[in-house]
Amino acid sequence: MNQQAVTDFTNERQILAKEFKEHSDPFEYLLKHTHAADEAIETICTDNNLSPRIAVVAVGGYGRCELFPFSDLDLLFLLPEDVKDSELKVIEQVLNDLWSLGLTVGHSVRTIDECISQAEEDITAQTAMLESRFLMGDADLYKKYTERMEVQLNFVDFFRAKFIEQQQRHLRFQETTYALEPNIKESPGGLRDLHIVTWILKAAYLDAAKKNKEIPSLLTNYEQTKIHEDMKTLFWLRIHVHLLVNRHEDRLLFEIQESLAKELGFKADADRRASEKLMQQYYAVASSIELLNDVILQALKEHFVSVTKQKGVSIGNGFLVKGDVLDTENENFYQNDPAMLLMPFVLATEHREINKFSTTIHRAYGNLDKRIPDNFASLDEVKSSFLKILKAKKGVYHCLKEMNKLGILSKLIPPFGRIVGQLQHDLFHAYTVDQHTILAISYLRRFTKSENAHEMPLMTELMMSLEDNWRLVAALLFHDIGKGRGGDHSRIGAEEVKIFAKSYNLTPEETDYIEFLVREHLTMSRVAQKQDISDPEVIKKFAEKVVSLDRLTGLYLITVADIRATGPKVWNSWKAKLLEELFYATANFLQGKSLSKTMLVNNRREDVLKAGNFNAKEKEKLEQFWEDFDVGYFMRHSVDNILWQSKELLEHMDRKSSYVIYRPVKGLPNAYEVVVLTEDRNELFARIVSTFQSYRLSILEARIYTGKTGRVLDHFVVIDNNLNSSSEEKFEELKADLINRLDNQLPLQPPIKGRLSRHSKNFPITPEVQLRVDAGGSHYLLSVAATDRLGILATIARVFIEFKINLITARIATLGERIEDVFVIKNPRLADPQFAAEFETALLKILELRPS
Repeated sequence: MNQQAVTDFTNERQILAKEFKEHSDPFEYLLKHTHAADEAIETICTDNNLSPRIAVVAVGGYGRCELFPFSDLDLLFLLPEDVKDSELKVIEQVLNDLWSLGLTVGHSVRTIDECISQAEEDITAQTAMLESRFLMGDADLYKKYTERMEVQLNFVDFFRAKFIEQQQRHLRFQETTYALEPNIKESPGGLRDLHIVTWILKAAYLDAAKKNKEIPSLLTNYEQTKIHEDMKTLFWLRIHVHLLVNRHEDRLLFEIQESLAKELGFKADADRRASEKLMQQYYAVASSIELLNDVILQALKEHFVSVTKQKGVSIGNGFLVKGDVLDTENENFYQNDPAMLLMPFVLATEHREINKFSTTIHRAYGNLDKRIPDNFASLDEVKSSFLKILKAKKGVYHCLKEMNKLGILSKLIPPFGRIVGQLQHDLFHAYTVDQHTILAISYLRRFTKSENAHEMPLMTELMMSLEDNWRLVAALLFHDIGKGRGGDHSRIGAEEVKIFAKSYNLTPEETDYIEFLVREHLTMSRVAQKQDISDPEVIKKFAEKVVSLDRLTGLYLITVADIRATGPKVWNSWKAKLLEELFYATANFLQGKSLSKTMLVNNRREDVLKAGNFNAKEKEKLEQFWEDFDVGYFMRHSVDNILWQSKELLEHMDRKSSYVIYRPVKGLPNAYEVVVLTEDRNELFARIVSTFQSYRLSILEARIYTGKTGRVLDHFVVIDNNLNSSSEEKFEELKADLINRLDNQLPLQPPIKGRLSRHSKNFPITPEVQLRVDAGGSHYLLSVAATDRLGILATIARVFIEFKINLITARIATLGERIEDVFVIKNPRLADPQFAAEFETALLKILELRPS
């Protein structure tokens, strides 16, 4: 091995990295880095006496002269048909030496025939040819390779394969440009989207040359300029990421975003972090690339295979429909009348056959800032068209999504521009504010389609029965528009609604309705997940805020859409059940059908006894058991749940020892209900939750009931985090272990220090502890909010033991990666301010996240 070649290459890389940080010219860096690698490879091949009959070819990013600091060195060793074993052994030695350069070496060793055969099976081989670059060896062999591969190339097949490949890649990234940790290379709007365009354009021109055809330029001057600018920005960003983490990393990870932003010169201000400004710039570039990719691929499709070659059917205003494509007879259709800019979207909502716009229309929206007047949003015709789109029966979501992508939505609603590409630093949202907003509208509009009724039938029924349901679309457009400004974003959004409503001449009733939904869009979720919705007083207060069934229905629908659009892991059947129960209870109250606590409890007990077909002796036993517990138990559990518990516990109600039952939770993967029947004792809660943590179970909900005679009935919903073991066997083992630990008073296990997700580490929640005396004056309400982690409840229970706190009831709520727990506790010393302060301080101390 030539150590000098390795040393020279290493030194050159260090020099290039230093120069790049000083001058930040990505094209110069990549070219010089590629050239340095070329020299090192040539030296190593020469020193190993690589046969001159072999052609060494650079492929992939290296072939494109895009060698990033830690990119792979992708090489093709092109062999003669009569290659000798001795020549192959030299290639092995060359590859061993190349790894000493400090980069990953990707390679293939093939004859031309093998390359052709590979290309027939895998389109990637044809892509490799399009970006291949001769390095050394047999130049004639390389020429034969390219000539035969070009003959082999079928443009239509290549286009189709690359298009499908892109679709599959986008699906892997949830088809969003606005992921919170985007991959600069692979995400939609990343470098690969530009590569796809480049490859297909090359293939198109090669195909035309092969057939002696001339094809016009398929890119406008504006598109060529934008491709160059956007590519330069992503090259610049990707080089910086590699150098910052000192490895091959193409993701803009949470943990590097802030340090990267500061290194690149972004500065924080009162409203936004430096990382938010960096990411907003990235999203703008990625969105531009995504749009360029769409337009250019469609232009290619139209030129070679599209129905837009047809004459088309005129639908007025200079527009015509060709198949499912809307086209225009005038490429400057809104130049003299800016209001016409929205006409394609209006037509798309009026004509069911329209699924997409032609390249001509898309290109008309390019460089929009310089094409429309400053008073665009205030033009009456523009406002009339926008309202038509919002009120349309079809295509609303797709139009708004496209309008956001093109930058039109921000022109119509200027405050919306502030949330485009804006990160959300919390543990809930998986998307930027604008993408979350558009996605929420998507979920809402799904409720208008009968084909989706099987998914959420109640939502569909309510949406279809609600008059003027366009008001909900408007509310979702504004529900998060106040984020990033400081203060209550719900109230800021409500104020923006007033401005919009006045400008668009909405009626007072429409304005009031939309403003209410925006101002209160978080209320229903908070009540359902944080308050005891089995309490008639809670329902009464919520109903008094909502006022009408029309408002309740709208709030319910946008709440569900909002939560579902937050992230793929946030919505579940548990939240759906809570919201549905709150909706029905409030609807009954508003319609004068509410029941008192006593009536609710009596009805529930009667329903359980009827459904269970119990005999007289069993009924008497159940009634006696139930008398031990207060109304909370019956109000917080459904008839089905109480019936299950009653049947399973009936034979064990008189026993002094503990008993445990469990069952899977319907509709919530890997979740189980666990009920513990036992006698009250010291450290009981701590023993139960510490046992759960030892089985790697996360507690989603806990309800503690202590009877008048000292009997305890504790109900938990837990998530099994270890999917490698059989859940049935695991829970049988847990059942026996839990009974043993409780009845034999085994020593408490130390709390597990659960690992935090990367998201939690980078967006930690500031712990909050609030202690206040309840209305009766004998108990205290303890509210705790913090970042969730395995074992956190067991850790809290340890503090209870330390301060001799008696737990009466608990309501445990896990919202994404955030816990919001409420405990009813008792200890006479809590009346002492100093003792209470020490207790709260101890809780805050164990809830704080410390670097590991």
